[in-house]
Amino acid sequence: MFEKLIDLIISLWTRLSPAKIIKVFESGAVLRLGKYHRTVLPGLAWKWPVIEDIFEINAVLTTLRLPPQTLTTLDDVGVVVAAIVKYWIVDAEAYVTKIWDQNDVLADTTLGAIAEVVKNSNYHELLRGDPSKKVIEAVRREVNEYGFRIKRITFTDFGKVRSFRLIQQVAKDLDN
Repeated sequence: MFEKLIDLIISLWTRLSPAKIIKVFESGAVLRLGKYHRTVLPGLAWKWPVIEDIFEINAVLTTLRLPPQTLTTLDDVGVVVAAIVKYWIVDAEAYVTKIWDQNDVLADTTLGAIAEVVKNSNYHELLRGDPSKKVIEAVRREVNEYGFRIKRITFTDFGKVRSFRLIQQVAKDLDN
């Protein structure tokens, strides 16, 4: 019972407080009656109680580790690829109002760009070249409008892999 009362007091204070402290590594998007109104920078940010909410956004360089994905190159070589995306947020309005689940948008966009580059390249082209350059260009084109700035995409794993699907195909070809 006592914990619920404390939670209620904290919730009311947060809602009725006329100010919020934005940390040095954040920026804030102020929504007035549910619509974007302005961006606030680190420090003390004033707001109208009840009608305005401030959403803090991590605005410094951060990373997103992407899960490994198994792909097939243009010359039918199975590869596994994993990567890390380094990025920061530069436009709080776009980040808050144009997309939902921002990390998923960045992850899915980057995974899709990696898949496109791999499936349209031969295995030896990928080994000799720098596929991350093509991936970065594609990702930047897509996510810049959502407030992201991509600094770098680093491939942490890249190698051949035997796919069960490919093993089945070889066995089927041998049977014929």
